[in-house]
Amino acid sequence: MKYISLFPLLVILFACSCSAPKELVYQNVQNFRLKQNGLQTQMCLDINMFNPNRYGMKLKDADVDVFLNGRSLGKMQVDESCTIPRLDTFALPVMLNVDLKNVLPNALQLLISSDVEIKLSGSIKAGKHGIYKKVPVSYQGRQDIKGSIKW
Repeated sequence: MKYISLFPLLVILFACSCSAPKELVYQNVQNFRLKQNGLQTQMCLDINMFNPNRYGMKLKDADVDVFLNGRSLGKMQVDESCTIPRLDTFALPVMLNVDLKNVLPNALQLLISSDVEIKLSGSIKAGKHGIYKKVPVSYQGRQDIKGSIKW
């Protein structure tokens, strides 16, 4: 009987200890690549981020819009097998199905200046042991990407 009365207390204690994950911190973007797959063009890049959480996570899904110089490049597609280490920086390999009409003006701007404005807006679903939560991802800032573009 004593154990039965402790069970609800343990459940409440466990539920309270599961705090919402902190937002991932953007660091930079590297390794821009363009791939042509038939009629569709894909942009591949690595987004370096920092996980300020005290626990690692596994990435399940992403719903993040990527903007370059104010133009939408598309929604981020990520590999579901990506693991996010605790209290560490990690590279998130990203693929975007892009429309060339949005990429070409940015490519022409890169010939003049390698400083671009990057905006990430959305969330990723990450978690551990089958429990997944949405982690917000939001960043807007300028970055010099000279040297990280691979044509």
